[in-house]
Amino acid sequence: MIFLVKVRVDTAKLAEFGAKLQGGTLSREAIRSDTYCLDADPAVGYSVWEAEDEADFARRFASWRVYYSEAEIRRVVPPMEAMARLMKS
Repeated sequence: MIFLVKVRVDTAKLAEFGAKLQGGTLSREAIRSDTYCLDADPAVGYSVWEAEDEADFARRFASWRVYYSEAEIRRVVPPMEAMARLMKS
């Protein structure tokens, strides 16, 4: 399963989060894209994650979630799968 993840960094935890990222202690194995932040609001970032199922995603995301004040997670599909679904409807 593929997930589009939109987060808002908890700025009160920014220093700790940065240290974890620089130290490589947060697993990035489920993240399938670079994270991009909004120009107008750099605390908001988007990335693509992949996991076996929703439970696996929740397990992998848990260590990251503590550094976010908000998280919006949506399941997404590749373009060809989306096109196939659209053609069926």
